[in-house]
Amino acid sequence: MEKFTKLYKRFAEEGLSPNEQVALSYMYDRMDLSEGNGSFYDNQHNSYYITYSRSELSKQLNVSEATVTSIFNKLVKKGWLIIKRRFNSTNRIFLPKSLKSNNSTSKIKKVDSRYTEFNNTNKNKSHDNNDTKRCVESLELNGLSQSLINKAGFSPRLVSQLKTLSFNNPDKLYDYGKIILKAKRTALRFSVPKRSELRMFETNPLLNEYLERNTEPIIRNAHRKAKNSYGYMLKSFKNLFEEAIDDYSQQIHDNYNIDRFLPGNLSFLK
Repeated sequence: MEKFTKLYKRFAEEGLSPNEQVALSYMYDRMDLSEGNGSFYDNQHNSYYITYSRSELSKQLNVSEATVTSIFNKLVKKGWLIIKRRFNSTNRIFLPKSLKSNNSTSKIKKVDSRYTEFNNTNKNKSHDNNDTKRCVESLELNGLSQSLINKAGFSPRLVSQLKTLSFNNPDKLYDYGKIILKAKRTALRFSVPKRSELRMFETNPLLNEYLERNTEPIIRNAHRKAKNSYGYMLKSFKNLFEEAIDDYSQQIHDNYNIDRFLPGNLSFLK
């Protein structure tokens, strides 16, 4: 049986484009399935969420994935979506605006005392949009920070530096994280075996140590001196990873040689 998706009159009244209206209709339809399902409840943000890949939505709308990306970005700016980006995992999409009279769709409450609470009171539209924007940025920044620590393996100190350098802008923080991880993959591609302990932040402490010491000057110099800031950062971080890998590899080698000559390991003394 063919499934129909409800198109809400409010979308047109809010001035959304036809593609934005249809995309939101699909997402609110999916949210109806997520509500009440504990597997789609974010305890950190006290709210239900959905997942929707760009490829899936592009097929449903019969548009390119680039167009879907543009739709997502516009809906975020207009306060209809909150996208919690997560490294090495599916992004979570929150729908902060309720389309139900009892406001049951949006269950986002105060995320932090510093954040603005989403509500549908008698505030004017301008004030509500500003509150929504601030909460969107807070949620994204907080979610990205946790993903960089828990998923990517960055140290909390490094993430704190990146937040400061990005001026707490979640888009800039995301870009910096992507550049660092791409530089790491490039540095490791041909020089280090896949299962080597040299590759991982958890087993190679010099990776985070070198990043903590050099990230700020790399990013600041990229913006102040380089014509191509992206290329400058990518090359600089790649060189940094190669140096950290070489130094830690040498440490392991030196420790192995020292262990060989400890009294307990000298066979001729036994």
